[in-house]
Amino acid sequence: MEVLRPQLIRIGGRVYRKNPIQEQTYQHEDEDDDCYQGLVECAEESCEAYEVVQTPQGFRCTVKAPSLLYKHIVGKRGDTRKKLEVETKTSISIPKPGQEGEIVITGQHRSGVISARTRIDVLLLTFRRKQPFTHFLAFFLNEAEVQEQFLKFQEEVLEKCS
Repeated sequence: MEVLRPQLIRIGGRVYRKNPIQEQTYQHEDEDDDCYQGLVECAEESCEAYEVVQTPQGFRCTVKAPSLLYKHIVGKRGDTRKKLEVETKTSISIPKPGQEGEIVITGQHRSGVISARTRIDVLLLTFRRKQPFTHFLAFFLNEAEVQEQFLKFQEEVLEKCS
């Protein structure tokens, strides 16, 4: 990977670049378990992207995520979480296994809280993409009503876009 052409990651309409860094691997970690691989920075991050609330102690942001994904954010023996906290100078509170709730990010600087939130979103998206498919949907497209609605939709799109 070149420095001038970093790998790009698209998440929710935004583009992030993955800067080349030296990755440290530990003997006790498997490749599949360690998905947090260095810094992922936002190319043009909007500070308004997340709801960050100012509190007397600093700044606070919450992340809604399924409890099954908490273990991936924590990492082995809390390594991923600690690394995130140190690099972003924030505190990340994650509900205990089996409990539902929100992940709470607190910090003294708004930029650190936003950075931690962005990195958690990247981790969550990575693990969601690794999950196997659970459902299959099938639609009958040869029915008259479906075809009529499609043609109506097509006409509306052509009117608005042309």
